[in-house]
Amino acid sequence: MKPNFDPAPLLAYDTADIANRIARYTGNQAIDLEVLELTRTGEIRPAFLVSDTDVPIVFTKPGTYDIGGGRQKTAFAQGTIYFRHGSKSEPGNRDDLAGWRDRQIAKARKSWLGGIRKVVQAAPNDHVTVISSPGSIRQGTAVVEAKLTSDPSAVTFVPTNAEEIWPHRQIDLIREVNKRLAGEAQINTHDIYCIKKVYDVLKAYPKFAYKPHHLASPQYSDAFIEWIVDEYTKNKNFFRETRARCRPAG
Repeated sequence: MKPNFDPAPLLAYDTADIANRIARYTGNQAIDLEVLELTRTGEIRPAFLVSDTDVPIVFTKPGTYDIGGGRQKTAFAQGTIYFRHGSKSEPGNRDDLAGWRDRQIAKARKSWLGGIRKVVQAAPNDHVTVISSPGSIRQGTAVVEAKLTSDPSAVTFVPTNAEEIWPHRQIDLIREVNKRLAGEAQINTHDIYCIKKVYDVLKAYPKFAYKPHHLASPQYSDAFIEWIVDEYTKNKNFFRETRARCRPAG
């Protein structure tokens, strides 16, 4: 008989603490972690989703730990860059760096060609306008107006300024909510997980969160922060009740 495994403690763990610990050895907060709930063979399992970074992260300090007898072992060395090799994360080599460079070039090329394709495929009567920044839109320029909606019949498009509409990673979201709660309450990654699940945030509230694809970590808006704080202001048991509603029955 398999032992019961309760994923709640790991799902409730504050990933900001992990990011802070990593930052001690990398000198930055570039790591974006999210704890997800997966279902495997009918059982709930927690998983850590680590988002990719545009530039490889270098360890600025060695990571050592005591193995007894006055001896220490090195987990990673200063100046090391790790890459994924199959199911393992291992120190990178020249091929890894070349592969990262080629992927970044391919990503930039895809973006450029996408823009060129739009221009080439434009109808003869279409007008193409190049805008360098939101502030450069001149009077009389034709702009398509749109609004965020959960209506499934609405036309779908990918915003080019998603980082402006949804600027917050989960770690930033939690930090800002806790800052606004000013000590009255404290939330962690499990609270965000429960809120997203109970209120179906990604589908029902597109103005709150955005995922460019299914493997990416969501980005969150200022409106989501304000909504969470407002819900707690109206109901001091908001977080506790949301956790209770999220908990599987049985």
